Amino acid sequence: MILRVVRSKASPRQKHAVGATSTTEGSPRICVVEQNHLAARYLLEKLAKQTTFHAVTLEDLIAHKPLERVAQVFIVDRKGIDLSLRECLDVLRERYANARFVILDEDQTPEETVGLLALGVHGFVSYAQIDNLSQAVDRTLRGELCFSSGVLEAYARRSIASLNTIDQSPIGQVITQRENQIIELVKRRLSNKEIGAVLNIQECTVKFHLSNVFAKLGVNRRSELQDKGELSAIWRQLLAS
Repeated sequence: MILRVVRSKASPRQKHAVGATSTTEGSPRICVVEQNHLAARYLLEKLAKQTTFHAVTLEDLIAHKPLERVAQVFIVDRKGIDLSLRECLDVLRERYANARFVILDEDQTPEETVGLLALGVHGFVSYAQIDNLSQAVDRTLRGELCFSSGVLEAYARRSIASLNTIDQSPIGQVITQRENQIIELVKRRLSNKEIGAVLNIQECTVKFHLSNVFAKLGVNRRSELQDKGELSAIWRQLLAS
């Protein structure tokens, strides 16, 4: 049997439509922030079906030439980074001031998710709703906020309460000396009970101070207060790029 190679006579326009690379030229670039390579590949496969944007990993983005290091939206897997979410966003914003952010995480109550809005995040998708990720990115690219109505209502209630209640602890308010003591002990991974014993206060008082700290810093997890150590290589490369 003789195999013959037949050259395609497709028009330039047809060739352009066929090429995998050419379909992404000029498309918005989306960056997946996920330090687990298998998880990153899974997310890229989920996003590959969408042809209105082009998704890359953070490592791929850093590897591009300086003028090509552009990303309109970052998808941040909260479980897949070795920084707190606030630190991660700070690092990304230092390099990409106008970028928008969609967070992937476990299911949360509207009250818990409100903290993401306070951090300047533009969308949230739970792992259970991962199939909606492309849709969330599209909405974010259009300048929309991709949160449920319940989250937006909770955010509005919190905003109104902060205007009417002088005791509210808004983000950016000064951390007190006692709260700093508790933060330092949380960083050492002490439990609330252990912190209470060290400071000679009730466990419920520790919880009260922690809730104020969370509100002031815009976080909702103890792990985000704990020391992460020196920036890992990927974040240092990003800042240096």
